[in-house]
Amino acid sequence: MRERRLSINGMLIFLIYGMFALFSLLLVVIGARVYRTVAAVGEENTAVRTSFSYLANKLRMEAGTEGDIRLEEREGYPLLVIGGSGQTEEYETLIYYYDGMLWEYFGAAGQSFEPGKGEKLIEAAGFTIEEPEPGLFYLELSDAAGNQRGLHLSSRGMDRSQKRGE
Repeated sequence: MRERRLSINGMLIFLIYGMFALFSLLLVVIGARVYRTVAAVGEENTAVRTSFSYLANKLRMEAGTEGDIRLEEREGYPLLVIGGSGQTEEYETLIYYYDGMLWEYFGAAGQSFEPGKGEKLIEAAGFTIEEPEPGLFYLELSDAAGNQRGLHLSSRGMDRSQKRGE
């Protein structure tokens, strides 16, 4: 009788350890899945924020200089055109959506527009640019999951002497 009681106690202890190991493994698997999801969302948000920061800084650099910022359509593609001037000739930066990507092209003003010629900025499901008022821009980016993020920008700036308080 005593041996039988010891074997039941041993089985109960083994069962408790087994359950502990099983639940520990389950917790690790669930934690890994949550981590992967959080990391993917964080990476996507970082990419979008970085792209929007880049575009905002491009506009801010141009605001208050001799260049202009405008919306145009070339070859059927809506473009955000950020014009600037170099030492000897005029240059422009074009921001546009093409083939599932947001692109940037920098080159001499007046060149023919070829959509795939620029640099890829970020993968996107869609991108729209609007100018609700002169000098005010609204950019909206859609990702593959259907999430939309928008950015309001103003190209209205003071000239550099006013910014320094002169």
